[in-house]
Amino acid sequence: MSTTIGLKLEPLDVLFFRDGRPFGAATRGESDLPFPQTFAGAVWTALLDAHGCDFRRLAERLREGRMAPSAAIEAAGAPPWIAATRVRGPWLARQATAGGPFEVFVPAPAALHVDKTSPGADRPALHRLEPLPSGRLPGWQPPESAPGLWPLWLRHPSPTESATGYLTPDGLRAFLTGESVEPDQLLQPGDLYEKDHRTGIGIHPDRLSVEESLIYTASFLALKPEVALYGEVLLPDGVDRTVLHNIGALRFGGEGRRVRVQILNQPYRWPEQALPTGSQKPLVLLTTPGLFRQRWKPAVLNGCLLAAAVPGAVGVSGWDLARGGPKPNRFAVRAGSTYFLNEPLDPWPATLSDRDRDAEQGWGCYLKGVWNDERR
Repeated sequence: MSTTIGLKLEPLDVLFFRDGRPFGAATRGESDLPFPQTFAGAVWTALLDAHGCDFRRLAERLREGRMAPSAAIEAAGAPPWIAATRVRGPWLARQATAGGPFEVFVPAPAALHVDKTSPGADRPALHRLEPLPSGRLPGWQPPESAPGLWPLWLRHPSPTESATGYLTPDGLRAFLTGESVEPDQLLQPGDLYEKDHRTGIGIHPDRLSVEESLIYTASFLALKPEVALYGEVLLPDGVDRTVLHNIGALRFGGEGRRVRVQILNQPYRWPEQALPTGSQKPLVLLTTPGLFRQRWKPAVLNGCLLAAAVPGAVGVSGWDLARGGPKPNRFAVRAGSTYFLNEPLDPWPATLSDRDRDAEQGWGCYLKGVWNDERR
């Protein structure tokens, strides 16, 4: 059992989050939204610091490799329950008015398409891809890793393309229940944040003078004034929520940026999980990126996966402060990936992650929905 605490993260400045791409000459360092491991690392570091952890001793114990994380944390002077603390998120969120409803936005599902040609339409119509039974599409060849996979199809006379942006809570609810998503229920990135492009120069470390011909550019994440980030901390059973009260701010991302932390009275209430009825079948929507051994396919879905809409992967790496070295580069499936199932999972897992450590960091968070089986 665990206690879920909702956190509102308000940036004190622009933010910067790197992915796994190299950053060097003739390239631009561009911030995207933070990965789950970034949020997890910020929360765990703040908890350890608030409880007097000796980080040097912790790093030594972890590098020795003879102790479990909880034992290493206890040996470094901090309570071992920190090792069992899990996180989820972060997601973009907005509170339009003080005391008003708190809205959380998730990336547009990869199975949601928009009209490519809608003359005069600011917000083109939205359409859903749905599985087409095997054998109904001539020439369809499923990938070798999923020989029984069905294609996705859209009966629509005009060209479409994948939708981009973020679903509002109402749009998310409509998608999960198999209803039509309205154009005004899909927000574009510019509705929530902008990119702050800056140019810098290299400084020689000894002379403290400008390095000749060394100029770089970086794009920072600038959230709109009413926009924040939302994340969840899952405290182990028996740990009181007051352990978070002394954490007023988090070091979050690169460039020494910080966010103000506000503990919400109640965690965000996600849409009710839709249950299949009649000819409906279940689907799952990734709300955070997922790391899987089979690259694009969660192992927990083996045996019940019919079709999938996966918009690609992004490189994930980072620096392991405890062990003093880089983390191995991996590729995460993007949030918004949609998996169509033939039957419900029994039991449903907490996340779709294959590895416990990835699940603890918040990779592979998902919501359940339904799709209409046209074989009816």
